Amino acid sequence: MQKDAISIEILGSNLSTLTLQRSHISALINKEITTYLYDATSPTLLYKDKKPPELLIFLLDDSTVDALNQLTALPSSMRPALLVIAQDNDKHLMRLAMQAGARDFFTHPVDSHELHKSLIQTIFDLRRGQSQQGILTTVINAKGGSGGSFIACNLAHLTSVVSDSSAVLMDLDLQFGTQSLNLDVKPRHNIVETLNDVAKLDFEGLDGYMTRHESGLRLLSTEHDHLTLTNEISIENLDQLLTLSISSYNRIFVDLPRHIDSVSVTILERSDQIVIVIQQSLAHMRDAKRLIGILRSEFNIAAPNIFIVINRYNSEGSLKIKDVQDTLDCQNVLTVPNDYETVAQSTNLGIPLYSYARNAPITKSIMSLIESLNVTVKDEFKEKSFFQKLFRSKNK
Repeated sequence: MQKDAISIEILGSNLSTLTLQRSHISALINKEITTYLYDATSPTLLYKDKKPPELLIFLLDDSTVDALNQLTALPSSMRPALLVIAQDNDKHLMRLAMQAGARDFFTHPVDSHELHKSLIQTIFDLRRGQSQQGILTTVINAKGGSGGSFIACNLAHLTSVVSDSSAVLMDLDLQFGTQSLNLDVKPRHNIVETLNDVAKLDFEGLDGYMTRHESGLRLLSTEHDHLTLTNEISIENLDQLLTLSISSYNRIFVDLPRHIDSVSVTILERSDQIVIVIQQSLAHMRDAKRLIGILRSEFNIAAPNIFIVINRYNSEGSLKIKDVQDTLDCQNVLTVPNDYETVAQSTNLGIPLYSYARNAPITKSIMSLIESLNVTVKDEFKEKSFFQKLFRSKNK
């Protein structure tokens, strides 16, 4: 699930100033902010009757120095993240703020751009520390036309449906991406816009750039009206987008075209799992072997994190599963059966496999694949064994 919202509070001793600052800062980051009116004439123990916020914006002047000293006296593990806005550039106040562990110190008049940057970075750091990082799974063809985009789409969709994970599908085929068509959605934003604006985005902002499918799956799609070249993409922004996504969502699936360039290198370096899609031919085996060699030697990807999917698998074909395992020196080999009619209809209608043909063998093969990728499937979606079904029928 997406991480919970960060609690933010502004502390000050003047009600009108508090109200004004809350309005200003709320507009900067589009978040709910509470206020703490500190009474300097009758000082009390800070946060005596309530839990402190995760982020405290402290309006520092002579009347709130005592409150700042109280914060300093707390163990560091109990202090909120602290941003200080002081009335003037007083060195004594700055030193007190540093002793309290302030992440940033501003004086009036406050530069809105710098304050916004500091707020976003602080919220980002807090959110990143809230829970475990998400898992980035990249799907790539060993040879063009193997069906990687179709596999990526259905992996992401099925994960969203049968697990409690928040799932994202990123279409990194910048020139010929088809994932919005595969899901029959009309994006208001695309991945190029998101990359251009990522420095201004926090977690909620990023979610606003996603296109939501009815299954709950989020999509970042390509720009269909403009030809985007990889050298137009800021690698720094791409890296920031990956970091933000991994910190926001449980499972991120990337549909990556078969190119070795700055974009693909950035994605592959950050990937936890790599799914290579092949077909039963010597040409596919040759290219897969070369790709695996690059992943292991250049990116230090461990063998257990590389998965081979034989798409359109035919058990009567000359290349068997063991042949693939031995030739590619990879034990994680799974198959997706050949079902041209089901795949064609699913793709043409923009309806993912699970919604179009839930009980088809090809759909069950995708379920096996997500389980191999350590997606935790909810009990109601797990295949019941013969004995479980028999026991259940006897107890009806």
